[in-house]
Amino acid sequence: MNEGNSDMNNVEQAPEAQIQTKRGFSIIWVVPIIALLIGGGLAFKAMSEKGPIITITFETADGLVAGKTQIKFKDVEVGKVTQIDLSGDESGVVVTAEMNKNAKPYLRDKTNFWVVRAKIMAGEISGLGTLLSGAYIGCNPSKEGQKTKLFTGLEKAPLVTVGMPGHHFILQSKDLGSLDRGAPIYYRGIKVGQVVDYDFNHERDGVDIKLFVEAPFHDKVHENTRFWNASGVDFTMDATGVKLDTQSLISIMLGGLSFDIPKGQTPGALAEEAKIFKLFKDRASIDERIYTVKR
Repeated sequence: MNEGNSDMNNVEQAPEAQIQTKRGFSIIWVVPIIALLIGGGLAFKAMSEKGPIITITFETADGLVAGKTQIKFKDVEVGKVTQIDLSGDESGVVVTAEMNKNAKPYLRDKTNFWVVRAKIMAGEISGLGTLLSGAYIGCNPSKEGQKTKLFTGLEKAPLVTVGMPGHHFILQSKDLGSLDRGAPIYYRGIKVGQVVDYDFNHERDGVDIKLFVEAPFHDKVHENTRFWNASGVDFTMDATGVKLDTQSLISIMLGGLSFDIPKGQTPGALAEEAKIFKLFKDRASIDERIYTVKR
């Protein structure tokens, strides 16, 4: 009987089980998690808004500053230079730039880049705004051509932008004379184009002058059209007396060209893009015998 009581006492004296309720989510983690979510969101936003990275090769980095120099189109920033390095062969510099996101469709091999610096020389005054703001990289975007992120920069700004309506033509001359890039082209006294470039042709030992005639005046250039040098003042004397022929003060100072149909000639068919013409020395000489230049 005593043994039974002893066993009962032992049972009664056994420790009670401690039941712990599971802790809920601690508020201490709220702030770090919110911070993590905000940081992740900002990082994703920055990555999604990040524009494409391109490289442009130039002969020199004169006036360019990493982290400062802008890339502009129509005076609107479309990118910024982030890094400048020497090219592998040290013949030039490689400029790395981050473009705006919306510039991506225009990163094609027909797009041009060039450095805009202050320039004051005979016949050309440009980029004076860069004297205060510093040089920037100009851009002539195009949706034509192959996609690329590697560009070779131009050393001079293009006089004709991509997509500008009109036609290019080539004049063959013995020498360049007083002509230069940007020299005006006139049709009956109206400026309708300009000289865009020139090269020496070693095969024929002369100069090829490349010009652009703007629309709608490019339709005034026909197969029998003749171009002549309108620079300076031309004096001619015949039975009717002395004739004075000049275009404008600009053409006298900078050089210029004019074109028209010779007297008594039919215009012929419209001239095709890149047609080659002979350059005559003056207005009077275009009425001489017609020459045909074969391509």
